[in-house]
Amino acid sequence: MSQQPRLTDADVMHYLSKHPDFFLGKDELLAELRIPHHSGVATSLLERQLAIHRERNVELRQRLSDLLENARRNDHLFEKSRRLVLALIEAEHWLEVQTALDDSLRNDFGVDAWALLHFTERQLDGPLVAIRSSERQRQLHRLFKGHRAICGQLSSDDIASLLGLQSSQCKSVAAAQVRGNSNHGILTIASENPDYYRSSMDTLFLDYIADVLALRLPQIPVVPKP
Repeated sequence: MSQQPRLTDADVMHYLSKHPDFFLGKDELLAELRIPHHSGVATSLLERQLAIHRERNVELRQRLSDLLENARRNDHLFEKSRRLVLALIEAEHWLEVQTALDDSLRNDFGVDAWALLHFTERQLDGPLVAIRSSERQRQLHRLFKGHRAICGQLSSDDIASLLGLQSSQCKSVAAAQVRGNSNHGILTIASENPDYYRSSMDTLFLDYIADVLALRLPQIPVVPKP
């Protein structure tokens, strides 16, 4: 059985001298090579290796910076959500729920407009908003197209309906259905910026607050007890 010819250092040097661009596009190989650098004069190959490592370090630093920034944003969101949930738990009637939502959504979250629509036959006094018509309730439900929440751009009439208004300057919304055992409704936040709420955005926070409302509203009276 014949033996395979063995490459010598001279063979490799001869090949590389004939193919000076051999390492182009082979960044992974360059990153694995070890090249002595005693003279202080960098070879083109070493410079390329250093450039690759610098690029990777920049990329890693950027990823770390993005992770830290996301962590800071999540911390801020958690603290705002915590304050709102505690205020909703401490509310003793629906008007205090309304006040807690208004304070948090406008001051902490900076929304341009918001509304909590109650699907009920009760006659509610402002600022509480009751949707008593079954047909209007069905129209609002249809906007969700079978989903728990919606987010993005809607027509001006649909946005106004979700806010319980005749008209609105807002151009994008995020809305979640409140589904309690004995109460139903819709929590909506809206922006005058058409790109502020997009269909690709997560509605986890809004779903969470809607769940808290679904649990809390049936536990407390609509108005303060005399």
